[in-house]
Amino acid sequence: MFDGIRSLLGFRPRRSELEQQLDQALEHAEALDHYFFFPDEPLADAAAQRLTQRGWTIVSISLYAGVRKWLLRARQPGRVENPETLKELQTELDLLADELQGEYDGWQVPGVTETL
Repeated sequence: MFDGIRSLLGFRPRRSELEQQLDQALEHAEALDHYFFFPDEPLADAAAQRLTQRGWTIVSISLYAGVRKWLLRARQPGRVENPETLKELQTELDLLADELQGEYDGWQVPGVTETL
């Protein structure tokens, strides 16, 4: 309710510097890297196969010793059209990971957001 009133009055919530940097990085990104954790390598491979069918590139699949799970890093080519599209994609990726007993751990802009 208050968000609607604020937008009518022209008020925008103050965004942190980090959020502004992420927005700017996303706006200029030519690709996104997405991260997943799986309990074993065959499940990570199954997810990788499904993502390559979407035209994505698999950057790496490796055992992540810190949590003793398999880390899958997949690169989505192209620009993200808008934040809503990214939210929908994140929901899809959450469901894919759940289906394969894994976890979707989020995204980064390659070479940019790793240091934020």
